[in-house]
Amino acid sequence: MNKRLLKSFLILLLTFIGFSTVSMPYGSAESVVRVTYNDQAIVFGQKPISRKGTTYAETRPFIKPLGFQIHWINNTKFRLSKTALVIDMEVNSMTAYVNSRKVTLAAAPMKVGATLFLPLRPIADITGHKVSWNAATNTIAIESSSANNTPATSYHSYKIIAYYSSWGTYQNYDVSGIDASKITHINYAFANIKEGKIVLGDPWADTQKPFPGDCSDNSCLKGNFNQLQKLKKANPHLKTLISVGGWTWSGQFSDIALTASSRAKFADSAVQFIRDYSFDGVDLDWEYPVSGGLASNTKRPSDKQNFTLFLKEIREKLNTAQKEDGKTYLLTIAGGAFPGYVQNTEMDQIAKHLDWVNLMTYDFHGDWENVSNHQAPLYMDPKDPVAYNAKGNINSTIYTYLKAGIPANKLILGIPLYGRSWTGCDITNQGLYQSCKGVADGVLADGIHEYGNLENQGWINGKGFVRYWSNTAKVPWLLNKSTGTFITYEDPESIAYKAKYIKSKGLGGAMFWEINQDFNHTLQSKLYQSLK
Repeated sequence: MNKRLLKSFLILLLTFIGFSTVSMPYGSAESVVRVTYNDQAIVFGQKPISRKGTTYAETRPFIKPLGFQIHWINNTKFRLSKTALVIDMEVNSMTAYVNSRKVTLAAAPMKVGATLFLPLRPIADITGHKVSWNAATNTIAIESSSANNTPATSYHSYKIIAYYSSWGTYQNYDVSGIDASKITHINYAFANIKEGKIVLGDPWADTQKPFPGDCSDNSCLKGNFNQLQKLKKANPHLKTLISVGGWTWSGQFSDIALTASSRAKFADSAVQFIRDYSFDGVDLDWEYPVSGGLASNTKRPSDKQNFTLFLKEIREKLNTAQKEDGKTYLLTIAGGAFPGYVQNTEMDQIAKHLDWVNLMTYDFHGDWENVSNHQAPLYMDPKDPVAYNAKGNINSTIYTYLKAGIPANKLILGIPLYGRSWTGCDITNQGLYQSCKGVADGVLADGIHEYGNLENQGWINGKGFVRYWSNTAKVPWLLNKSTGTFITYEDPESIAYKAKYIKSKGLGGAMFWEINQDFNHTLQSKLYQSLK
C-alpha cells in the first residue's frame, strides 16, 4: 500500500478452523481418554473416541461446562447456543453457520447410535478455551481463560487486521512490540516478486536480523519471520499472511496474471513461501490492474479478466495445500478505494475466491494536492468544494463494492494510523478546504505524521495546534494558525464512528495501515473496545 465480539467467537472459529484436532498416542486399543475442564473431570455416559487423529466427545456432558445448550432443529440439524453465539451444525457435515455466517469445520459432528459426538478441539477453540494433551495421564485438559490467567483477546465476530511493514524494525518498532491480544491477523508487508515468483522483500529484516533469544546457528530462521512465529505461539488465535507487491513492487503482476503457466508458477511459489515461513495465507496488493500505480508498471486491459483467473489459480493451489497440510490457508487482496479500481476488476467473480478484501479507504487526499482536505472521511461533506469528492469517502467506497457484488462480510474497512499534512494554508474555515503552499515536516517523512508521534510530541491540542472536528465527515483535523499547518488524521473519536459504521453495515472488520505507527496502541485499543 502506498506508504500502509456478537462478542468473542467467529474469528476464533475461522482462525482455528484448520488446526489439527487433538491427537494422542495410545498404549493399546483399550486406552481411555480423560477430559477435564478447569482440572475437574467431565463425566461422560459414553467415553470419548478417536478417529483419524480427531477426538470426539459426547455432546451434552462436553458442552455443559462451556456454557452451551443444545437444541435439535430436525433429525440431523442442531444448534448450540449461549450468550451472543449461535452455532448451527449438521451431523456428518463440515459446513456450519456461526451467527448466520457460513464456515467450514475441520471435522464433522457424528452420531454413534443415537448419541451425538462433537470434535473436541474445534468446539473448545470456538469458545476461547485452551486445550492441552498430557500423554502421561492420557488426559485432554480444557481450561477457561480465567483459569489459566490468559488475558482477554479479540475473539469476536470482527476481524482486526494489522499491516506490519518490514521497515518497522528499522524504526525501533519490532514485532515483539505488537499487542496481539487486540488483533486477529497480521499482514506482513511486503514480499517482492522475481522471475514470476514470490521472494523475500528485505532478506535481512525478514529472516536474518538477530533478536534476543535467537539461536546463533547461521542456518536458524531469524528476523521478523521468526518473531512472527513466536508471537503466534504466544497468541494462538493470531494468524499471519504475507502481503505481496504494494505500491513499489506491483510492476510484474500483469505479466504474471497473463497466462495459465505464469499464474500456476506464481501460485506454486506462494504455497511454497507460506509453508517455508509458517504463514497462514497470502495477501495480494496489486496496485493496480489495468491502470494506475507507478508509471513503470506493466498494464493491460486484459488485467481485468486475468486478475480473476490469477486469484482462482492461487485459491485452487491453496485448497490443495490445505488438504495436504491439514490447515486452512487464507487468500485476501488489498482493494483500491476509488471507482476506477472496481471498474477494472470483476468483483462479483473475485469474491468467490477471496476470504476478504482489505479496503485502502484512506489517502483520499494528500500532499499531491495543494488544497487541504480529509484523508479518510467516513461520509461526504456537502461543503467540500470539489464535486468529485462526493465519491472520495468511505461510505461511497463501501457502496461501490457492495453494488459490484462483494458480500458485506468480506469487506474490511481500512483505517490509517498516520496523518497527512500541508503547511502555509489559508486559515479560513479553520484551514479546511484551503489553498496551501507545501507539506509540513514530519518525524520520519515530510507530510506524514504517525499517530504515536502526534501523541508523544504534544501536537494534539499543543505546540500551537488546535483540534477541530467535522460532524459530517466524522473525522478530526489539527491546525496551527501561525504557520497555516493543517494535519488530517484519525483519533479515538473517529475510530469509534468507523467501528459503529462497520457494525451497522455488517462489514467483516477493520484493517490498520500500518501498526508500526500507533506505537502507544491508542487507536488499536479504541477499535478493539468499540467492536466488542
